Amino acid sequence: MTLSGVIPGIVDAHVHFFDPMRSTWALSRFARVAHMPVIKSFPRPALWLSGLAAHRSETRLMIDPSIVRTPYEVREYSAEASAVRRVAGVGIDSVVAMESHWRGTPASGESSFAETRYLTGLPFGRPRLPKLGGVVIAGDPTDPQFGASLDAQLRYTGLVRGVRYKWAAHPDAQIGMWRKTAGVLRTSEFLRGFEEIASRGLVFSSFAYSHQLGELDLLARQFPDTTIVVEHLGLPIGVFGPVGSDTGATAAARAEIWKLWRERTAMLAARPNVVVKVSGLALGPLGYGRETSGNIGGRDILAEMMGPLVLHIVDKFGPERIVFGSDMPVDRPNAGIDVVVGALLDIVGDRGDHLLAHLFAENAKRIYRIG
Repeated sequence: MTLSGVIPGIVDAHVHFFDPMRSTWALSRFARVAHMPVIKSFPRPALWLSGLAAHRSETRLMIDPSIVRTPYEVREYSAEASAVRRVAGVGIDSVVAMESHWRGTPASGESSFAETRYLTGLPFGRPRLPKLGGVVIAGDPTDPQFGASLDAQLRYTGLVRGVRYKWAAHPDAQIGMWRKTAGVLRTSEFLRGFEEIASRGLVFSSFAYSHQLGELDLLARQFPDTTIVVEHLGLPIGVFGPVGSDTGATAAARAEIWKLWRERTAMLAARPNVVVKVSGLALGPLGYGRETSGNIGGRDILAEMMGPLVLHIVDKFGPERIVFGSDMPVDRPNAGIDVVVGALLDIVGDRGDHLLAHLFAENAKRIYRIG
C-alpha cells in the first residue's frame, strides 16, 4: 500500500529542529557551556563532553544524548525523509516545527521567542526541501507574562499555530518529569493562561503520560472550542517493557498500563475538540529498550507492536481526529522516518483512502491552517 494517488505529499506534524551550538534551549546549561569563548574554539570536543555530561538526564527525558550533539535542521531532515518516497510513493511536502526545549517549558517567553526566530530563519521551501507549514512554540500558561509572549511571537511571524505544554509527571522517579506537582491543569493560574491560547485561536499541544489523561478530559470540557492535541498516542510509558525503576516490569503491570490507556483515550474520544497525534511510535520509554539502535528491528516488528495502539485510536477518534507526526530525530535511534511511515501504512493501509489522506495530510492542514 502506498499514498501515490491519495495525496500529493505528506504533512509531518511533529519535527524538532535545533543546532546545539546556536540554540541555547537545545542542551540547556550544557549548550551554554559550549558557547563559552574558550570552549567555542573546540566545538567538537565541547559537544562530546556536554553530551556525555547530559547522558543520564537526557535518557530519562526520552532523548538519546547522541542526537542533541549535532545539528538537526531542514537539510538533515530532508536527507532522511528522502527515503519516505520509496515506501509511501510520495515525499514530505511540509512540516510543523515542534519546540525543542528538552528540559521543560521555558520559565520566560524569551527563549521561546529565540527559538521561533531561529526556526523561521531556516531554509524551508527551497528546492528539494519541505515547506514550513507552522510552528508550535514552547509556553507555560502559568507564567504571568504568557499572553504577552504569545502576542510578541504572533506579531513576529504568522506561522505560530499552537503552544506545547509539557506537564508530564510520573510516580517513577527514573522517568522523565516535567512537572513535580500534580493537578496543574486545574489551577487558576493555568486556566487563566489557557484562556490566552483559546482567545487567540491557537492549538494546545499536550505532552503528558497516559495516567494523566483524565485531567485533560476536564480541560477539553471547559474549552470545547479549542483544539487539544494529545501527543504521541497519549504516552503509555512501559506498555511494551520495563522502563525507569520498575514501570512495566511485569506482564501484569504492562496489562494495567494498556488497560488504563485504553480507558482514558476512549474517554477523550468523546470530546470532539480532542485530536490524537500518531507520533512517537518508536520512543524508547514505551518499553522498547535502551539500546541506541536495532532494538525494534524493522518495519514489520514496529507495525506488529504498535498496531493495536494505533488501531484503537483510529477506531475511537475516527479519520478526522488523527494526525501523523514522525517525532524526528528523537525516534530515529529506534526507527527512521521511512520505517515509521511504512509501519503505519502496514497498520492502516486497508482502511481506505479517506483515512490515509486525513491521517497523513488533510487533518494537519486543517488543524494547523497549512495552505
